[in-house]
Amino acid sequence: IASVNTTTTTTTSSGAAAKVADELVSSSSSSSSTDGNESAKLDVEKEKVEDFSSTEATTETATNTSDNVETKDSNEEENSTNTKKTEATKEELKENENEIKEETIPSEEQAAAATNAQNTTMTKPSPPIQSGPFIDLFGDTLLALEMVDETHAQMTPHYTNDILDGKKVVGLYFSADWCGPCRQFTPELVSFYNKMNKRRGRENQFEIVWISRCRDVNSFGQYFTHMKWLALPPTEAMGQRGQFLSNKYKVKGIPSLVLLDEVGGVITTDARNKLPQDKAGIGFPWRSPIQMLYTAFLPKSLRIILSSKMEQMKDVFVGTLKGALGKVGVASPTTRAV
Repeated sequence: IASVNTTTTTTTSSGAAAKVADELVSSSSSSSSTDGNESAKLDVEKEKVEDFSSTEATTETATNTSDNVETKDSNEEENSTNTKKTEATKEELKENENEIKEETIPSEEQAAAATNAQNTTMTKPSPPIQSGPFIDLFGDTLLALEMVDETHAQMTPHYTNDILDGKKVVGLYFSADWCGPCRQFTPELVSFYNKMNKRRGRENQFEIVWISRCRDVNSFGQYFTHMKWLALPPTEAMGQRGQFLSNKYKVKGIPSLVLLDEVGGVITTDARNKLPQDKAGIGFPWRSPIQMLYTAFLPKSLRIILSSKMEQMKDVFVGTLKGALGKVGVASPTTRAV
């Protein structure tokens, strides 16, 4: 009986141990299975997370790519717009520059004229300092009439000493357009003037200066076209200088022709009446015998000095005479009253 129990116990014990072992294995298997399942689940979850992360990353990348594409497109459009605006601005600036060039760049003729004017201005000499008897009479400039074409003329100023240089006889012609006898005498004087200046050995030694008694500048210009000689500027001829010359040579009426020698000395104040009597100019300039001797034997320089001194003496004498006559005129009533 004890053997049997022992065996049973042993068997029981062995069965219990086997059961326990089976449970442990089962538990272990279950645990292992459970751990495997959990591990599989974790792997799945991990894969899901990775897939989600990958999806998010892909989505984000796609979004960023899309944004970048849109930004790029926007930038390209903006750059294209800016480029067009820049080109339009360049075209506008170019057009404005062309317009400015057209407005500011002169033509070749204008440029040449401007250059000539500039050169003339730069090279134009300052007026010379003039002196002498004719400067005292006429001033610094005299006018000459020059024809531009068949129907137009212009008045050109000349320095007095230059234009009268070499002239042996200088006439002062007092006349006006409104004077009938002047209009009759002027053509005769033109013919005589041309004839005297063509004489052999005496070419261009006779000059006339017209002292206009016209009433306005327009009349002066029109009447001057009938003459071949020089003229005192109209503002001076119709002003104080013209009156001074008229008084100096005792002009009582017009036309009147006074002839002077090369130093301004008076040859005759009555050439107006002498010319019709000697139209051929045989006795021209109608000097008196004393004047002929005076001119023949005294050099020009000495005659200039004597002429200046004589003028001074004449002025002193006339002043003294006027003063004396004035005193006599004031004293006369007192004498009569006494």
